[in-house]
Amino acid sequence: TKLRKREKLREIGAKPVKGVLFTGLPGTGKTHLARIIAKESGANFYHIDGPSIVSKYVGDSEKTLRGIFTHARQSGKPSIIFFDEIDSIAANRTEDTHESSDRLVAQFLTLMDGFDKDDNNIVLATTNREDVLDPALRRPGRFDWTIEFTIPTAEDRRSILILQAKRYKCVDEISPKFLGEVAKETKNWLPVDLGALWDEAALIAVGEGRNKIHVEDMVIAFEQIDSRVRNKK
Repeated sequence: TKLRKREKLREIGAKPVKGVLFTGLPGTGKTHLARIIAKESGANFYHIDGPSIVSKYVGDSEKTLRGIFTHARQSGKPSIIFFDEIDSIAANRTEDTHESSDRLVAQFLTLMDGFDKDDNNIVLATTNREDVLDPALRRPGRFDWTIEFTIPTAEDRRSILILQAKRYKCVDEISPKFLGEVAKETKNWLPVDLGALWDEAALIAVGEGRNKIHVEDMVIAFEQIDSRVRNKK
């Protein structure tokens, strides 16, 4: 909305949000939502994997960051710069952190501050280690919004399963009512686990020579995925 209605926001005097931080456990859908936002907004989408941008060569990481932000500004289109695992780039600076890490954090903050001059762009970032982030990221004009991704409720899981079912060919018995029962049995499952349930059931169905997912495929897949979920605790 902020990118699509930027002219009206400017007219009314609203200060644009420059950064949004997604927090929560891995597998809760943070990256997936960022991709959806980019697609729906029609913006350029820069997906940066935090750990991969941290170079062992002094100055390389800062140069890469500058290049990304410069390209976004000069593209002539609204842009979303998305940092997966932002904590690898902007961890809290302490007396024990390496000088190169401090420079990288400082460079990132400077680039975000520069974004205030252009309301065509926004920075999204994810972390599952919110406690290690540099406090400076939360200052006004940087990551003003934080959205927490929690473990889905039973009703959330039911909705996710029904939505995911549209991607697969299933027998009629795999109905919303059936998926509601599955949802009740998937306590502590994350969206990524629910997606794995469908993929596993599809593999089982194909292995049995079927062209649709049957209830028995879902049951076997459930047992396998549930075992993995329990082992992750």
